[in-house]
Amino acid sequence: MAAGGALRRLLEGAGPAPAGRFVQTAHLAAGAILFSLGINGFLVPARLGEGGLSGISLLVHYATGLPVSLVYLLLNVPLFAFGWWGIGRAFILRTGLATLLVTLALRLTEGVAFRVGEPLLASLYGGAFIGTGIGLLFRAGASSGGIDIVARFLKERYGIGIAETFLVVDSLVLAAIGLTLGADTALYSILVTFLGGRLADIVQEGPLRAKSAWIITTRPRDVAQAVTTRLGRGATLLRATGAWTGEERAVVMVVLNRRELARLKQLIRDIDPHAFVAVTDAAEVLGEGFPAAWS
Repeated sequence: MAAGGALRRLLEGAGPAPAGRFVQTAHLAAGAILFSLGINGFLVPARLGEGGLSGISLLVHYATGLPVSLVYLLLNVPLFAFGWWGIGRAFILRTGLATLLVTLALRLTEGVAFRVGEPLLASLYGGAFIGTGIGLLFRAGASSGGIDIVARFLKERYGIGIAETFLVVDSLVLAAIGLTLGADTALYSILVTFLGGRLADIVQEGPLRAKSAWIITTRPRDVAQAVTTRLGRGATLLRATGAWTGEERAVVMVVLNRRELARLKQLIRDIDPHAFVAVTDAAEVLGEGFPAAWS
């Protein structure tokens, strides 16, 4: 399934910070169990699907009656062989344990079914369990195999973006779900895929997204001093040149949390009402002034 910026960073080589073996193993085990409960506990009883290799496994299960765990494993075997040849041993070994754990968890939870009356609720619960499980796998420095391998290969060999690969694969799988299981089921499955991806990002990155503010002002020193003394945040002064005017300008860069953003805007209005401010999300922030959990 697609898992947004968290998965892209993992596949491109930026995994979570080193953790104790126990914590890492606990994340792997909990992630595999939650993922499998989302599949077997909510999606299978409601005959729903999702994107990615797990969505293909569900389609084959509905068509043939074969266990989801068996189909998932059989689909992963050729992909792992391809990855071993096309990517290398290190990446495959890193994802192999997580894939085996997910397969085992899918097998052990085949008899579990949380039957809910509405497909909408099943899709919400399923997406929540799957996304949380995938996020925990990411935090352990692993991935669930499957389309991840293809995405990594295309990125390294041809420069095709990982997000684009997942978008194409998810779209094809969800289209197949719509053709075989109906348009209503496809819509619920889109919800599962979207919610799962967003929750995977939140679990991997943490719920407290920071903000990065870029301030172009004629009074950079005053703005930086106010940020430091009144907000208690650090500020960085950068030099920039206007593309149209050719004039040199100062840019103040500040990283802060959401609660401090309104105070920053008021400070800027008081100091330089004509300042240009661009605010963006900072998905991960490491360093002084931010919780260690962000690492």
